[in-house]
Amino acid sequence: MNRRSFVGLLAGSLTAMAGCLGRSGVTGSNVEHIEPRRNREQRPTIVAFDEAASAVHITGHMVYGSSSCDKVGISSTTYDAEANSLRIVMESQSKNPIPFLPTVCTANVAGTWYRATVQFADELPQKVTVVEQRGSNEKRVVNRHEQQQLCTTNHPPDSPDAKEAHWTCPEQYVANSVRECGGLPESTRG
Repeated sequence: MNRRSFVGLLAGSLTAMAGCLGRSGVTGSNVEHIEPRRNREQRPTIVAFDEAASAVHITGHMVYGSSSCDKVGISSTTYDAEANSLRIVMESQSKNPIPFLPTVCTANVAGTWYRATVQFADELPQKVTVVEQRGSNEKRVVNRHEQQQLCTTNHPPDSPDAKEAHWTCPEQYVANSVRECGGLPESTRG
């Protein structure tokens, strides 16, 4: 196969794939390593719906292979328009851009906090399933309506719902608590 045939085939394949992405509602995705703002204790994966940016953000912690040769990445994103649901699979991936070249890797197992973003052309999905492929494939399913209800309700202090709201949507939950308490959170009023 000559170079022009290859380039033509590649361009046609990318165009076909772009059409599939456009029909699915997903317009792009990326993953970045982050440093958490709060303490670094292990928490459940957080799914945030960002209406303004037409994006779903997933924040989590994952253990992956060698710190010098691997990273956390997105294995797949699947949007089901009929069910209005997104399934995203996170996995350990090689940092090596050319897989057949030999590299020397450290013999350790690393872990990192990550933030994955999936962007949509239209409305955000009602349900998001995040699968983190590690020793045991951990799965978190989030219903947008249920999460919105959890994050905008004032829960009794130290209740299970208050604790879940705190790690699921801390900014929204704190803002709602401040509004309902007349400007100051109940714990700070005298």
